[in-house]
Amino acid sequence: MAKNNKLNELLKVCEPKSSLLILPHNHPDPDSLASGWALQYLLEQKSGIASTVAYGGILGREENRTFKSQLKIKAVGLRSSHFKKYSSVALVDCQPRGGNVSLPPEVDPLIVIDHHPRLKTTKAPFTDIQPDCGATATILIEYLREAGIAPPTLLATALYYALISETQHLGRDVTDRDIQASTFLFPLARHRLISRIEHPAQNREYFQQLHRALGQTFTYKTFIGARLDDVYYPSFVAQLADFLVSLRRATWCFVTGRYRDSLHISLRTTHPRARAGKLLRKVIGKRGNAGGHEMIAGGQVELAGMSTEERNGLEETLFKRIYKELGLPEDLSPTPLIERSED
Repeated sequence: MAKNNKLNELLKVCEPKSSLLILPHNHPDPDSLASGWALQYLLEQKSGIASTVAYGGILGREENRTFKSQLKIKAVGLRSSHFKKYSSVALVDCQPRGGNVSLPPEVDPLIVIDHHPRLKTTKAPFTDIQPDCGATATILIEYLREAGIAPPTLLATALYYALISETQHLGRDVTDRDIQASTFLFPLARHRLISRIEHPAQNREYFQQLHRALGQTFTYKTFIGARLDDVYYPSFVAQLADFLVSLRRATWCFVTGRYRDSLHISLRTTHPRARAGKLLRKVIGKRGNAGGHEMIAGGQVELAGMSTEERNGLEETLFKRIYKELGLPEDLSPTPLIERSED
């Protein structure tokens, strides 16, 4: 384990603070929830700081709901009153003004811990931005180890699951530090619980959404894409992108879907050094926000106030821009992934 010189700095900046609101990103995934819980536990054990983990958005993906319930994670839905109740704010697995966290513009965070590339808007008394890690959980695990704190069983299980889900079982955007962290956690985790979380029972709506989504999916050579119109939970866009990129011979996947007044965008690739995050930021430009790593990226564009024609035009523009960046013809002739049967 690499020596983490940030721990003392973190504890020092927290000493005078009586309470802390910990915010993962909106619609949080296991890495975001586990990292928030780990920070909460670390500060409680070392400094006696009272804190709450609260998230904006929803837990739409069944895996994420099962993760929270099976591991008894006490994260709550974010309310505006939280910002009056707590004296300071910490962001985990996200950064201020990044477009994916419900941080009021007048509130400046005390702490920012993330594994995504640093944004120009990221400023705080304490920051630890480490894009060389495959998961934010790795950073928190190193804090716990340096502090001499063995995480309790359910927290260890949450952190271990965060690592394997974020890196697809240590196969995507993974580093030696992630592997060391997972090796430390493996004997501490409850693997039967992990199996339940990874393979949750799905409701009917999921299969209906998947059926519609596959009908909206197309291919062109090694590219696969989908325009999903409305989705019933925002993280379905990323979930589908992870699924579609597994198509044989596919090397790039681009998926868009609308949830309420936002367009959610996911980019996936099988190339280990493709810099997908940088590519998606270029595609979205000033229209919205995006971030990611070598093989995985996500973004969001606000649609409020736009007509249906404007929303459709925006999506067409984004697809044309990704085609251009990948060297594909702008007027390509796509092939439906699933051919519709003749009645």
